[in-house]
Amino acid sequence: MEELQAKSSKIENAIKGLEQKILEIGGAQLLTQKSKVDGIKLHINLANDEITKAEVAKAKAEKDSVKLASSIKTNSAALEEVNAELADLDTQLERLTSFVLELRRKVEAAQTAADNSKEDLDSLKVELDAKDQEIEAFRKKEACFIPFSVFVED
Repeated sequence: MEELQAKSSKIENAIKGLEQKILEIGGAQLLTQKSKVDGIKLHINLANDEITKAEVAKAKAEKDSVKLASSIKTNSAALEEVNAELADLDTQLERLTSFVLELRRKVEAAQTAADNSKEDLDSLKVELDAKDQEIEAFRKKEACFIPFSVFVED
């Protein structure tokens, strides 16, 4: 293993030396090209990072889309139930409104009848008082005309 590591280290050093010689032979033009290549590699790495982020975002968006579709389906069913309940409540409200209107009409009729009965009662009371006064007056006159012998016992 140590022998392989030593050989590997010698080879790596040889590669570095060759790279240095290539750079020296190529000069400024090779350095410029190497710089361009390094810049392009950096752009490629950044683009790959962006692609990875976009793929992750896409996968998340697809999962969210499935969840939202399920949620829409569930909420649509709930909305239908609520609309059915609302229709039932509207029907009940209409019935109750009719019932209340009918009761109001009956209460108004009863109130009118009670008012009329009170007026009739008041009128009858006035007539009764007048008749009572007439009867009282008649009794007084009658008492004056009854012979005295009727009150005396034999």
